[in-house]
Amino acid sequence: MPARRHGCRLAHTGIDMDVELPARWADEPARLAAVRLMREFSASVEPVLTNIVRIAAEAVRAPMAMLTLVEAERVRVVSRHNVGITQLPRNAAPCARVVAGRAPLHIPDLLDDPRYAVGPLTGGETGARSYAGVPVLDPTGNVVGSLAVLDRTPGSLGAERTQLLGLLADQATAILTLGATADREAANAAAMGQFGAEFISLITHEVRTPVAVITGNLELLDELGDIPDVSRERMVSAIRRNADRLVRLIDHLLVTARAGDALAATVSRAPVDLSGLVTEAVRANEPKAKQGGIALDLQVEQPATVPGDATILRTAIDNLLSNALLFTQPGGRISVRVSADTPQAALVTITDTGVGIPAEELSRVFERFYRGAHAQRVEAPGAGLGLAVTEAIAAAHGGGVRLDSTPGAGTTVRLVLPL
Repeated sequence: MPARRHGCRLAHTGIDMDVELPARWADEPARLAAVRLMREFSASVEPVLTNIVRIAAEAVRAPMAMLTLVEAERVRVVSRHNVGITQLPRNAAPCARVVAGRAPLHIPDLLDDPRYAVGPLTGGETGARSYAGVPVLDPTGNVVGSLAVLDRTPGSLGAERTQLLGLLADQATAILTLGATADREAANAAAMGQFGAEFISLITHEVRTPVAVITGNLELLDELGDIPDVSRERMVSAIRRNADRLVRLIDHLLVTARAGDALAATVSRAPVDLSGLVTEAVRANEPKAKQGGIALDLQVEQPATVPGDATILRTAIDNLLSNALLFTQPGGRISVRVSADTPQAALVTITDTGVGIPAEELSRVFERFYRGAHAQRVEAPGAGLGLAVTEAIAAAHGGGVRLDSTPGAGTTVRLVLPL
């Protein structure tokens, strides 16, 4: 559909301007339905969204930030940092162009753009001069709004900070999606309150830690002019590693939000070389094992091909390996074996010599956000989603996860997948 255009007289020039309003696309009804759903459940996770918006401002060193949802005629600000505006006319909001273009938008100087030179963003206490926004999408691909930062001086974000802003926008999407799931599942307000408290505490911590590393290294790259190549590569590696950590958390949140029939319905059924997938995962984790003084060995008793989604199956295997590495002390051993469970099913067995799990905790280890006493005591990284995500992935493939553990002797986890 062609974009709808509205005539607008700019007060400071007296000239009639044609201001483009994002079109009523063919998929606009579906997009607006997604916006309504996100808006409805944004209140249940508002404290987490507020933290993400504040972190976004800190990460790119901007004084203001906001998370917006673009509705039919207006833009609703659902979370903000140092921004007094709660809503904007849709044709006066740069974030509407983010939605229209489905891509990041940079406006180095709002006063140079006649659409925004006079308006709520540039006027009053906000007094913004520059704008940078990235799309916020729902899990089905609808662009529902944007995460944006504003500054009172002209300028533009570099590629690294734009990428970081995009990661945080994905984080907001995951949290809004999981908030909707949590609300639907909540039996009563009290249950939701308990869930919300755990959610806010864990996710805020898990977001802030990698963002702090990314931000610190970006600042050093900015401030230090002549950096030796070795030091620069170390900083870039830290940025990349922690960005990957954010992506993994986002993926975990989205998997748990779609757990059950919804996840099973979206899993592809292509042939997956399970033996090769496990081998790749073990090889990728060998440096971490070596660094921790842990022996990591692999035995493929029987090659196996399973129908499924290679990407999320790799996530499940990585989760199990990550847990084993996290809770195995230096000098310990982790054994990985691919074999047959039955003539109709393959089996991936991961056995470690780690701290083990107390009997009273075994019944809860697959709960979302559950962290055992040892993990809390040593402040182990993670949001308590790994086993829940792995179980959801296995179930979506028609399989399952079994876990046995003895405190002080180690843990064995078995991932069963039908051939």
